[in-house]
Amino acid sequence: MSRGDHAKVLCITKEREALLDLKQGLIDEYNMLSSWKNEECCSWRGVKCSNTTGHILALNLHGGIDNDSNIVTLTGNISSSLVKLQYLKYLDLSFNDFGGRIPKFIGYLKRLETLNLSGSYFTGPIPPQLQNLTYLRALDLRSNSLIFMSLEWLSHLVYLEYLDLSASNVQEKNWLQEIIKLPNLRELHLSSCQLPIIDPSSPVSANISSSSLSILDISYNQYSSHAINSWLFNFTSLNSLALSGSNLGQISTGFGYLKSLEHLNLYVGGIEGEIPKSFENLSRLRSLDASSNNLSQPFSELLDILSGSNRSLEFLSFEGNALTGSLINLTRFSSLRELRLRDNLLNGIFHESVRQISSLEYLDLSNNQMTGPLPDLALFPSLKELHLRSNHFKGMIPQGLGQLSKLKILDVSFNRLQGLPESLGQLFDLESFDAPYNLLEGTISESHLSNLCNLKSLDLSSNSLTWNVSLDWIPCFQLQVIRLSSCNLGPLFPKWLQTQNSYSILDLSLNSISDTMPSWFPKSPSTLYSLNLSYNQISGKIHDLSANNALMVIDFGYNNFSGPLPRFPKLVSELRVDNNQFSGSLNSICTLRSPTTLDLSENLLSGEIPDCGTPMSGLMVLNVANNNISGSIPYSLCSSTSLLSALYVRNNNLSGQFPASLKNCQGLKVLDLGRNTLSGKIPEWIGTKLAYLGILSLRFNKLSGSIPLSICQLQSIQILDLSVNHLSGGIPQCFSNFTTMELLQDGSSVKYDFNPYTPHVGTLYHGNAFVQWKNKESEYHNTLWLLKTIDLSSNKLVGDIPKDFSRMNALLSLNLSRNNLTGNIIEGIGLMKMLESLDLSRNHLSGKIPIGLTNLTFLSVLDLSNNNFSGRIPSSTQLQGFDSSTYFGNIQLCGPPLQECPTFAPPNPHVGYDRTSQENDDEFSSKEFYISMALGFIVAFFGFLGSLLFNDSWRNAYFKWLNGCSMLHFEYPLLWPIISSTT
Repeated sequence: MSRGDHAKVLCITKEREALLDLKQGLIDEYNMLSSWKNEECCSWRGVKCSNTTGHILALNLHGGIDNDSNIVTLTGNISSSLVKLQYLKYLDLSFNDFGGRIPKFIGYLKRLETLNLSGSYFTGPIPPQLQNLTYLRALDLRSNSLIFMSLEWLSHLVYLEYLDLSASNVQEKNWLQEIIKLPNLRELHLSSCQLPIIDPSSPVSANISSSSLSILDISYNQYSSHAINSWLFNFTSLNSLALSGSNLGQISTGFGYLKSLEHLNLYVGGIEGEIPKSFENLSRLRSLDASSNNLSQPFSELLDILSGSNRSLEFLSFEGNALTGSLINLTRFSSLRELRLRDNLLNGIFHESVRQISSLEYLDLSNNQMTGPLPDLALFPSLKELHLRSNHFKGMIPQGLGQLSKLKILDVSFNRLQGLPESLGQLFDLESFDAPYNLLEGTISESHLSNLCNLKSLDLSSNSLTWNVSLDWIPCFQLQVIRLSSCNLGPLFPKWLQTQNSYSILDLSLNSISDTMPSWFPKSPSTLYSLNLSYNQISGKIHDLSANNALMVIDFGYNNFSGPLPRFPKLVSELRVDNNQFSGSLNSICTLRSPTTLDLSENLLSGEIPDCGTPMSGLMVLNVANNNISGSIPYSLCSSTSLLSALYVRNNNLSGQFPASLKNCQGLKVLDLGRNTLSGKIPEWIGTKLAYLGILSLRFNKLSGSIPLSICQLQSIQILDLSVNHLSGGIPQCFSNFTTMELLQDGSSVKYDFNPYTPHVGTLYHGNAFVQWKNKESEYHNTLWLLKTIDLSSNKLVGDIPKDFSRMNALLSLNLSRNNLTGNIIEGIGLMKMLESLDLSRNHLSGKIPIGLTNLTFLSVLDLSNNNFSGRIPSSTQLQGFDSSTYFGNIQLCGPPLQECPTFAPPNPHVGYDRTSQENDDEFSSKEFYISMALGFIVAFFGFLGSLLFNDSWRNAYFKWLNGCSMLHFEYPLLWPIISSTT
């Protein structure tokens, strides 16, 4: 704030007292008015006096952000003593927290020329007294909750040049008519005002052409092209127009009438189709932002349309559209400084005709489909930022890169580039270099990096590079982001990291480091936020890391760390130390204040899951699988507000009853307690308290009793595994309530990726499940959401298979083997067309194999062995393609791939044959059938032979015919004497 030179000027006592009264009514929590003490009020913060009269001319008490990036505001009441400052010309009370109505007495400060009350939480209608401020030149009332029933009062402010009512509720239907009455208005902001639509037949349009308005912002009022066509394009003096957040549809050709336009903002304008050719008339256009629309024309055509402004255009953004083609003819835009084309459908190459574009400073082609090699980057000598992320560029990064002496940011991530040029080391101003997920090969040497003293961010992850610097190398840069995953940094821990004092992100995963953790590492920078050392062979103990209060993400997974779990920083939200050799208790996790992900699986940890006293309400994932955890699950793990979504405790030593503490974990989607020694019954509340479960695995425990009916309320269940327990009773008839097992309309399923919401560095936790799938136990991760399986095998279940199982037509695997089930295979089995694996072996099922099984074209695993099935195996490529072991142990079953069914065999009296049942179509079991067959043969044979014996003419004709058939070598010496003797 300007205080002026007040050494010889004392403030006027009356005005000083008015300021003190104002201070008295305010709550100054941030000491903004701490200087308001001495006699000389003209030296107080925010106060400016006249150098000649001493009257206070300006009062600036705006809140906001101070020099230390802290938010500072005043609250309380604005005293009416402010009216005593009758010479006040400038009043700024913006961005405080006053609330309530705008005080009426502000309208009596008749000399005011600037009034700024923006962002101070004022509400309600405007006091009519504001029309008394006839000398007002600038009025800013934006970002409050004000209501404007009428704007007629504005007509009194004849000197008004600047008006901002943004984020208000303007209900005046004739708002435009009142606005154009202001003869000196130059700048108008009515963004997010819910502006009424102007009647196209209104005569107001005729008066617009005389307006001197040059800056107009009517963004975020959801105007369509039809709503603005009748009046907007009459503002021919406009040089800046903002229509962001509109619903324009096909963009109007009327923009061509705004020939004075220099700045046009159509961001999120709801534009469809193409930019019209009338834009050729905008010869003064300097900036055009049409980002986040649905423009779908070739980029080269778009440039032709904008050629009228080829000398003036400085900023061009079409991010987030559907533009096609490639970069071509940019050279003609001689003033272009920024070109933003990310998130389009550009699919060409850098055209060979590209020539030097000396003015371009910012180029962003990220997230397109551009191909081919990069051009000679020396053609862009002024570039400061180059973003080429997520395209299909290939080949070497050109040596011309070194000539971009002003380049600060280079991002070529997610392409197919193959090598780093030595000239990289010439980019002295480079601050950020990102090239992960390419095909980069070769060596990173000191020559690439030694001159990059301004470098702050380096990401070369997931390439085939080899880091090769001397052990005592000391880089000149101080990195803030270090991402060097898969850069072959090993086998030793990189010593040069010891020289880096300000990094916040460090990723050295997948680097074949087989060293121990260096003693200096726990003294890592206090700014360290995310640390990833996973997938190495780092061994030994981890030192105490609790001193680093900024550290929030730690991933030490897949190493050889041993010893007890160290003390971690209290603010850690994601902790992954899985697949190591840690031993001892889990007690150190209780020091964490608000973890979201804890993965301690695949270690040698023992003891119980600790009762930390207060619930970990923010915990989303807890994985302690494959350890030696004993006891039960503490009640403190969950509360009524718990976010716990996934709990993995499989392959441990949990004992006792099913954990009653889980009743409070009502947000669980995954519960895996498999391979423990839990006993007792599955509780009835499992279907009501854990209603969101998608994966439930209780396999390999000692659970007994029947399957509770409430389990059918798990409508989202996709994987249900109760195998290898002591469960008895029947299978609930209500399994068909598992709606996720039916085909969804969109064919999608729930994904088990859990987002820890850690800003910038948080990573999704991919859920997993250990599933018996196609006769093989496997752990599934990325494809987990596709699996839909039920496994009730190896229990003591009895009764029939419920008929409604056929409704689960999205089920992929069903295993009911090794139980005591009876009855038949359900007739509707053919409706379960997605089945890939079906195991009903080792039960007491009987009857025929239903023909519907032949409809299961995806079936690749089938086991019906050791049951009492009978009859012929239905003929189909599918069922005959299985090995005979599929049907082994069913004595009455026949047909390929088993032995052929006996055509004349008597009925088989063995096990499973029911003499009272209706006869099988493939068996002949009655004596009458065989008697009829014998009689038929006798009648036919002797009927023919008798005709020859007793009819001379037939007999002679027949043997003459035989003699004439030279091709028939029929011999009848035995029969002829018999026949001849009768003649």
